[in-house]
Amino acid sequence: MSMYELCSTREMIENIKDVLSLRLGERVVFDRDVAREIGVTEVNIATRIKRDSPPLKEILLFCAKWRVDVKSITIKKSC
Repeated sequence: MSMYELCSTREMIENIKDVLSLRLGERVVFDRDVAREIGVTEVNIATRIKRDSPPLKEILLFCAKWRVDVKSITIKKSC
C-alpha cells in the first residue's frame, strides 16, 4: 500500500503554473495569473500560501475546467 502526501500550497500553485504555462504557450505564469484563473484575489492567494492553506475547492474546479488530474496538482510526485 502506498502512502500519499499532500503538496504544500506553494507546490500546488507551482503545479497549476506548470499547467497554465504549457497550455498558454510556454509563457511565464505568476501567482496573480493563478489567482485570476482559480477565482480568488491576489491577496487571498498570498495569504493562503503564507498559511499553507490551499484553496481546495477552487483547485478542484480548476482541475475540472482544464481537465487536469487532481492528483497531479495536489499529491507529491515522489509517491
